[in-house]
Amino acid sequence: MKLTPKGMRDILPEDMLVRKQVIGKIESVYRRYGFRPLETPAMEYLDTLKAKAGEEVDKQIFSLEGEKLALRFDLTVPLARVAATNTFPRPFKRYAIERVWRKEEPQRGRFREFWQADVDIIGSASIRCEAELLKMANEICADFGFDKPQILINSRKILDALSEKLGLGDKKAEVFRALDKLDKIGEGEVQNEIAGLIGDKKAEDLFRLIKTEGTNKQKLNAAEDLCKEGADELRQIVELCDFEVEVDLSLVRGLGYYTGPVFEIKLAKGMGTVVAGGRYDNLLGVYGQSDPAVGISVGIERLITLILERDGNQKKTYSRVFVACAKPEFYKDAVRIAGRFREAGIEAETDLSERNLRKQFDYANALSINYIAIIGEREVKSNTITLRDMASGKEESLGVDEAIKRLRSIY
Repeated sequence: MKLTPKGMRDILPEDMLVRKQVIGKIESVYRRYGFRPLETPAMEYLDTLKAKAGEEVDKQIFSLEGEKLALRFDLTVPLARVAATNTFPRPFKRYAIERVWRKEEPQRGRFREFWQADVDIIGSASIRCEAELLKMANEICADFGFDKPQILINSRKILDALSEKLGLGDKKAEVFRALDKLDKIGEGEVQNEIAGLIGDKKAEDLFRLIKTEGTNKQKLNAAEDLCKEGADELRQIVELCDFEVEVDLSLVRGLGYYTGPVFEIKLAKGMGTVVAGGRYDNLLGVYGQSDPAVGISVGIERLITLILERDGNQKKTYSRVFVACAKPEFYKDAVRIAGRFREAGIEAETDLSERNLRKQFDYANALSINYIAIIGEREVKSNTITLRDMASGKEESLGVDEAIKRLRSIY
């Protein structure tokens, strides 16, 4: 029996605890910067998704046979549709943390059904937007212990100008798609692929610029001869960011709707991009009302993969205390005490399987619950509990209010 479709999987409780924590932290950063939530349908009209995605993404869309509908491949196109057909105060700052689907080959940190955490700014052409998005992304990386992210920026304006100078014509999209594979197949393979499209001389001229070495200043001076506007925008981003940002003139970003600065953030070798985005000033016009726009997206799956590889599953349940009854007749007292813990904001559970005390301990151990509150005849008579630290085995008799204070001070 087949369990799940290719590239899709069940997310079991221990992994869900990590996922919920990751999403919660990211959402808290977005909210701190004043972004507002938006939710859109999982399905869109196929024509809506194809309007500006580009040939490569078109192949990845899950469409429904006999229908003109498809699963969304990102959260940007639905946002563009909403923003172009509704009135919001500008700039409209929205976030969305939802599932998307792409018909790709699964690999480490990449699935066909996955979550993205997007923030976008609609209605401002200022480069301040790019700087704020990158600042947020840098903050998110630090929150998860990745304090030295590799933040790469480039401009599609510079790449478009290079394309025009080299006379790439209708080969431009294919060349850009090849460039986007640099991390996957390496410089030599990509240059050979591009040479097959436009010839050796043009391929060499292309790589001469995009592989410019040196400081950000040196790279932007080289790019300025092609496109002063694009180079100046990147300079502004670098100046507005009080953290390290690297200009990478080979950075493309695969989606066809980008029009200006683009960015990628890498956190570990062999993982690929974890955070990415860019400016897409022409996308909203496709759906009605034109407006400048820029956004960035955190790839939840890749981020979680890195966290689990580094830390493992450190948590198996939300429960912080298990309220155990020494004998069945004390179960009602255990339920009452558990209720007191829950009212105080401390996650608690009781025995639902009518087990003896030893098996209740085994259950709490299996879920790595750190504390057990034992209720027996002595505790009921003295209106106390016996709080057991499962790590040390130490036990002490406490009133419920005192136990609540103790657990609050620990967590």
